This record gives sequence, structure tokens and C-alpha cells, in this order.
Amino acid sequence: MFSLINWSIIRSELLNGRPVLVYDSSNRESETDMVFYARNIDYRKIAFLRREAGGLICFVSGRLFREVLGLSFIKDMFVSNSFYRKLCEKNPKYGDPPAFNIWVNHVDTTTGITDNDRALTIRRLYDVAELVYRGNSNEAIELFTREFYIPGHVPVLTSRGLMNRRGHTELVTVIAMLTDLTPAMVIAEMLSEGFSLSYEDARRYAYRNNFVFIDGVDVVDEAVKKGLIND
Repeated sequence: MFSLINWSIIRSELLNGRPVLVYDSSNRESETDMVFYARNIDYRKIAFLRREAGGLICFVSGRLFREVLGLSFIKDMFVSNSFYRKLCEKNPKYGDPPAFNIWVNHVDTTTGITDNDRALTIRRLYDVAELVYRGNSNEAIELFTREFYIPGHVPVLTSRGLMNRRGHTELVTVIAMLTDLTPAMVIAEMLSEGFSLSYEDARRYAYRNNFVFIDGVDVVDEAVKKGLIND
């Protein structure tokens, strides 16, 4: 485990297909997520997330991904319905609005839930993100509409910006930017039996496995310095 944040090491870990662990804050969820770079996802890493993390496996990107594809936050879509609006009046106990946009499957999946299927869906979402962040908006839209369908088994989340929300979605989006990677990450909460894995246990797990452990406070500080607080 690396005690000091070294962004070049984090970049190398992610590019080499190793996970990093990201803790949000004791003032929020007080959870640690296991994070992979979406470009390197395969069925083995999905299985690893299931076994070693255990939480919901999600694809995460930034504000630009949402804006180019014309995605809405799912909560905003529900608000337009008079019945669902009542359910939208509440937020999680930590107070932030959710970052969920849509749930998708790739058209070549079978059920969509297997390790192979989710890996395929996520890898192609990475390809969409690559087009988005290279400025190829029309190609990104065409690829997304041609190769995905809803509802599916991979939740897509996009950042609301650390100025508005300090969740794992926003934190890992900034981590991608700080390491010069395309904002296209895969996250899953680390769970213990009955509860989230504690901060201390998550750090011990990182130490035993020689994984980088990142505290969200440090990410926020760096995002402020680099002007990434709104991405």
C-alpha cells in the first residue's frame, strides 16, 4: 500500500489492470469503493469485484459523457410522473441526490448479468467515453444508440461535480482526470457481512494486497488545486 498519493503510480496501477481503493468521507457514506479502469475490464475483474468488493458494479463517467449523449439523471425523469414524484422527495441519509442515469446492456450480451456480459457492456461503454472525450460526439452518439439497449444490468453514473456532490462517482471521475485517463471507471462498494467494510478494515485489506488506498479528502484537495471541482 502507498501511504502518499502519487498520481503516476495510481495511473500505472489502473493502466495495468489493478484496482485502487477509494474512501469517500466519514461525513458521508463512510464507504470504500474498489475501482478499475474500464478499458481493462474483463470477466475475471468483474468476478473479482463480486467476490472481493460485493457491492453494486457500476460504470462511471463525467459530466461531458452525460451531456454529449443527452442522458438525464434517473431521478429527474421520475419527477415528471405524479406518483414517482412522491418518492423523489427523499434523498439518502447522507443527503446527496443520486448520480444514476441509466441501466444498459450491450446488444451482444445474453442475459446481461454474467461476468462476461457485464465486461462486454462496460468495455463498449469505455469506447463510447473515448469518443466523447476525444471530441467525436456524433460517433459516440451513434455507437451508444446502435449497441446498447435498456433496461440492462450495468448502471451508468455520471458526475455532478465535486462542487455539488462528493460521492464516489465524482471522486473517481476526478481521479481519472488527475491521472490523464479517459473518465471511464468501474466501481463497486466494499462490503462486509451485514454492513459496509469499515475504513480500518479497508486500509488493512489494501495493505495485505498491496493496493493503493486513496482518501477522498485528498482527491478533493487536488481537484480544487487543479480547477476540476465542477467536472
